[in-house]
Amino acid sequence: MTNLRLKIKNQKLKITFILPGFISIPMGGVKVVHEYANQLSRKGHDITLVYPEQLQINLLYRFKKQVVKRYDALFGTERNLYYTPDPTVKVLVIKRIRAKYIPNGDAVIAVGWQTVEQVYKLPTVCGRKFYFLQSFETYFKNSKRILSTYHLPLIKITISQWIIDQLSAIGEHAEGPLGNAINDNDFFIESGNNERPIDIMMLYHPARIKGANEALAVLKTLKKQQPNLNVTMVTARRPVHLIPSWIKLEIRPTLEKLRFLYNSTKIFLHTSFWEGWPLPPMEAMACGCAIVAYRNRGVMEYLIHDVNALLAPIGDRKTLISQLNQLLQDAHRREKLAKQGLKTVHQFSWESSVSKFEDIILKDA
Repeated sequence: MTNLRLKIKNQKLKITFILPGFISIPMGGVKVVHEYANQLSRKGHDITLVYPEQLQINLLYRFKKQVVKRYDALFGTERNLYYTPDPTVKVLVIKRIRAKYIPNGDAVIAVGWQTVEQVYKLPTVCGRKFYFLQSFETYFKNSKRILSTYHLPLIKITISQWIIDQLSAIGEHAEGPLGNAINDNDFFIESGNNERPIDIMMLYHPARIKGANEALAVLKTLKKQQPNLNVTMVTARRPVHLIPSWIKLEIRPTLEKLRFLYNSTKIFLHTSFWEGWPLPPMEAMACGCAIVAYRNRGVMEYLIHDVNALLAPIGDRKTLISQLNQLLQDAHRREKLAKQGLKTVHQFSWESSVSKFEDIILKDA
C-alpha cells in the first residue's frame, strides 16, 4: 500500500489554473494561486496559468473595464502582470475562456466564480474540473448567479473551514481546508530595524466590504485624541476615497519596501467585513506587528482575541478605537501580542498547503 501511495504521489500531472482576468495589481487570491503554481511546478508538474482578457461580454462589464483602464492610465498604474511566476510555469493570455485556447491536461482549475461557468463547459480533454474557492463570494450584487456556481459538479477545494461550513449548509462538499501561509523569504523581522516610527498601518481597498470607510472614520477619531499619530496606508492604485493629508500613502510598493513598512509599524489595522483567509495580517505578524482587526470569518481561522490579536465586532468602531489606544499606550501588551502573532504565522507553511492541494488533485486521478 505504501509503494502504491508513493507511486501516486510521484505522478506528474498537467494542471491548468484559469484566473479571473489579467491581474495587473496586487491581489491576495492571485498571489495564492501563483504560490501553488510555482511550488507544484518545482515538484515536477506541468503547470499553466491562463489569464482571460474578457470574462463577460455584456455592456456594463465592458464599461466598468474601460473606466478602470482610464483611471489607471490617468494615475500611471502599471498594466503589466503584477505577479511573475517561475520560468517553468507556462503563461497564456487569451481573449476568452474557450476550449481552443486551453491546453489538454489532467486537471483544469477555475479560480473565482467568474471563471466557473466557462470551465464547466470545457471538454474533458482539458482535465478533471476543480473549483478553487478562496471565499464564499455571495457579497457581490449578482449573488444568485454566484450561488449557482457552487452547485455545479466541479470538485471544490477551499482554503478555510468556514467556507467548507457555508458550502455544507447548502448541501455541497468541499475538500480542505488548505490554509494559507506566507513566504519566509518575503516577510520576516529585519535585523537592526528596532525602531517602529509608524503607529498604525493599513491596506486600502475601495470595495465597501474591505472597510475603508470604517478605517478612515476610526483613524480620524484617533487623530483627534492623539495629534501626533503616524499612519501609513498601502494601496494598489490611487484611492477613490478622500485621504487626509496626515496619512502617508504608499502606492504599489515593491516587496522590499512593503517588508520595510511592516517592520517600521507598531500596529496593523484590518477593518475588512469579509475575508476568506486574508494574507496581509499574516504578513504584518511575520514582520513583528501587533494586529487589531474586525472579527471577520477569515481572520478567525488564525487569530484569537487577546492571544495573538485584538478583535472587535464588525462595525464596532468604538471598540476598535479603544483597542488601538490601549496598544499605543501599552508597549508591553503590544509586544506580547506581536510575539504570539509571530508564533502563529510559523504554524502555517506553503509546503503543507501545497501538499494537501496536490493530494486532492491526485486523488482518484
